Amino acid sequence: MTRGWARAGICLALAFLCVAAAAPAKTVTIEFLQGAITPKNIGELAGLACRNYNHIVHLDISVNWPAKSSDVETTDYQRLVFWDNKAEYLFPKDTYQFLHGDYVITGYFIARNGGFHQGITSRAFDKVDDAVVMLSPTVTEKKAGGKGCK
Repeated sequence: MTRGWARAGICLALAFLCVAAAAPAKTVTIEFLQGAITPKNIGELAGLACRNYNHIVHLDISVNWPAKSSDVETTDYQRLVFWDNKAEYLFPKDTYQFLHGDYVITGYFIARNGGFHQGITSRAFDKVDDAVVMLSPTVTEKKAGGKGCK
């Protein structure tokens, strides 16, 4: 009798696994920001970050920023950092290139809220393996746009 119940339990578990495996995967929508970023339109990058904290975003941007409020760290993490009076933006080493006077940033990133420091918000972008995102059948992209930061 116990064998019969065990066999029935195993069959039931396998049935649940088959149903779960056959369920369609949830589609993930990623915002894509493309174009030049300057002090005049930094709100586009800020809004993208705010709407997508701890989510993947796609960037294809060139950053044209005043030298007095941008820096590339020469020690430690060697991040690209640029800022205004509201926020600082941080990109890790090997995610940017200096080309014709602009920093070019392309790829997939996870937007992170680094907290509030000395009166401004810190927004970091952690690199994600592009191939993993691009080869995922459940990922779709939409042009960035929507509410900005408060």
